[in-house]
Amino acid sequence: MTTPDDDLIAARLRRALEAEADMVDPSGDGLGHIRTGIEARRRRSWWRHPALALAAAAGLGLAAGGLWFGLTGKGSDDTTAVAGGGSPAPTSSTSPNSTPTPTSTPTSSAPTTGAPVPLRSTPRTAASTVTVPVYYQHDDGSGPRLYREFHRTRLVTDKITTALTQMFATPAQDPDYSSRWPKDATVRGVSIAGGTATVDLSRAATTANLSDAAADVALQQLVYTATAADLSVRKVKLTFGGRPVDVLWGHLALADRSFARAPKLDVQGLIWILAPRQGDRAASPVTVSVYGTAFEGNVTLKVLRGATEVTTTTVTTAMGEFASASTKLSLPAGSYSLRAYDDNAETGALVERDSKSFTVR
Repeated sequence: MTTPDDDLIAARLRRALEAEADMVDPSGDGLGHIRTGIEARRRRSWWRHPALALAAAAGLGLAAGGLWFGLTGKGSDDTTAVAGGGSPAPTSSTSPNSTPTPTSTPTSSAPTTGAPVPLRSTPRTAASTVTVPVYYQHDDGSGPRLYREFHRTRLVTDKITTALTQMFATPAQDPDYSSRWPKDATVRGVSIAGGTATVDLSRAATTANLSDAAADVALQQLVYTATAADLSVRKVKLTFGGRPVDVLWGHLALADRSFARAPKLDVQGLIWILAPRQGDRAASPVTVSVYGTAFEGNVTLKVLRGATEVTTTTVTTAMGEFASASTKLSLPAGSYSLRAYDDNAETGALVERDSKSFTVR
């Protein structure tokens, strides 16, 4: 005989398993990707797997208590709700006081294969600025993962082109972040049809010398940036110099394929510091916001002044899914670094995932 609690746990397990199945995006070279995915999941801590985490919670009697696998808008790529409650830090190409101008994303009707994709000449004014999400890479100790910044910059024909141009040519605001794409790569054109953006890059983009794993992360860096810049886009297809390429960098089989975002737990930074941003000047008390996933949801925050630890505290995000959390810290005027850690689930040791330098005025 089942009880209401049994039914509740079963329903939650079913929803978690369905959510996990939704993350699967089959592709043409199925067997190779399946093997790669299995190996990656073997290396992933059990708690990062939503279904297993929820099953463990149910077994401990926590499911009925409301263990939360939440996703909040503060980790969103939507530039209308920039994290931290303020405008994104300006890039070098704009004035700090400039205001983003709402724009539409023009698309091209150019063919996506065969003939070269022509460059577009969409008119714009010198004052047109937009806020675009840009993804970079950072090795958090377990390998390179994706971390996002918001850049305010001048519009280059459309938001996807603008965001990718920033990703190629503009260093990240956080010096810990970087890109493995060639800096002289350029976007020649973008066309969108049926939720897929065909992005035509210059031939210079094919010259990177990357390992197999690094190539996968670099591809996802571009896919995440393009799909964040235009939220109607779900997949990205690449051409180079107007023509398809079968294999990129000696590792990536493109061959007329389109690519969706890989699951966040596989490629995204496990903990982001949303506020303060790198280089911010803040008033005390300082609002500290993070977005991420951690064992039991616990994120440890340490504030240092030079090599001296000033304060430490813990906030709770989520386990097996991404969620945001925030707190306020009273700090005297001065320069600080903020570091975010999670626990190694096996040893209990703290592992640094992100850091930011800021000033209290």
